[in-house]
Amino acid sequence: MSGTSTGYAVDPVGEYVVGVVIAGAMRVRRGRERFVFGPGDVCAWDASAAHSGSPQACTRWQARLLILELPALERIVGGPEPLATDLCFSRPAVRDGRLAQRFVELPRTLETPSRALERETLLADWLGDVSDGPQILDDRRRAARRDPALRRACEFLHDELAGNVTLDELERAAGVSRHRLSRLFRAAYDMPPHRFQLAHRIRIARRMLERGVAIAEVAQASGFFDQSHLHRHFRRALGMSPGRYARLTAQTYKTSALC
Repeated sequence: MSGTSTGYAVDPVGEYVVGVVIAGAMRVRRGRERFVFGPGDVCAWDASAAHSGSPQACTRWQARLLILELPALERIVGGPEPLATDLCFSRPAVRDGRLAQRFVELPRTLETPSRALERETLLADWLGDVSDGPQILDDRRRAARRDPALRRACEFLHDELAGNVTLDELERAAGVSRHRLSRLFRAAYDMPPHRFQLAHRIRIARRMLERGVAIAEVAQASGFFDQSHLHRHFRRALGMSPGRYARLTAQTYKTSALC
């Protein structure tokens, strides 16, 4: 995404957000932490906590952003171990002109016809350089991610995307107690089952909106009760309404087609 903003507030559910401030400046709050970003600063946010931004000594700022979902990160950045979910951005604000320039050039490769290997290599290299590198997986997290019960539970949530899944149903699908299941999700992904399900639903909703599917149809197909339910969770997670997201991605695809 590329554009100007006068403020934002997001509560990520499995998304990493990286970008560069092009013009203006912003100040960001994440819990008790405070950060200031100016032109050329790299922004690198993991999915660990909600954060919000407002203009710093200006009325708005301009930025380029990439929203990266966990499945894509795991496929592009990591093999079986370590996983991309362990990428650590201990410094959300990075002042490195070369990293910023490489990021600005990334969309040109991502949006124009090019080999998948080239696109994914450039993105993987940039993420590796901006992060602290994958953290060492402890035995508890490694064991949780390999647990067949967790895999069965995740597959069930994927298959029952639009269903109103109960904890009893998830427990039966996984074949373990609900207490153990909750511990597995938290150990493996740092989130409970319902947050994992929400992340998957928002991911599917994004894909459908990008294809131009009507919002009412998106809400029903991706497991939200109605449009207002989708709107509330989508805006909380990504800082914008589904309608605005659809318009922005439509503009991006139109621009890409003309290039």
